[in-house]
Amino acid sequence: MNEKIPTKLLKMKVLAQVPMSEYVDGPKCSDPLDEKKRSSFLQKLRLGQGKEDNSKVAAAGKAPLKELTFNAAMWLRLFEVEGQFVSFFLVYRDDSGEFAVLIDEARVDGEAPSVMLTNNVSLTVRGEVQYIKACCAGLREGQRYFVDELYVQKVQTEQEQANLKRRA
Repeated sequence: MNEKIPTKLLKMKVLAQVPMSEYVDGPKCSDPLDEKKRSSFLQKLRLGQGKEDNSKVAAAGKAPLKELTFNAAMWLRLFEVEGQFVSFFLVYRDDSGEFAVLIDEARVDGEAPSVMLTNNVSLTVRGEVQYIKACCAGLREGQRYFVDELYVQKVQTEQEQANLKRRA
């Protein structure tokens, strides 16, 4: 598990917002080839059903903890570098606040101004995730940089992989 850090302690540049489809589980159609089930599924989507009932959770006081695991990678190229450390973070907001989790960090110098930062990271979230952003720390004010590639994808659990194999 990775250590979460309050974002107030960090000065970061937001690189991209992670698409909600990577961390929000929507309703799933049990049999997409069956026209009746597919029609029922589409009706549920239109009505907003299929989500967890948060009224029961709110009545209980605290939302349950859930763990999300992501594979994240970034190629970063810096200009005007004199040996500095850069860090790659995922920043997220859930019911308990906004936090950052360190993915990777590296020292960049003039001889090798390009660096790849990558790792698998686990987020322990409470309740619903409002957003997840890919961010970079360690850049100086006004420093030019270029992100060659940025990748954040949810790692599927063994149960999710088994379900996908059964459907295929």
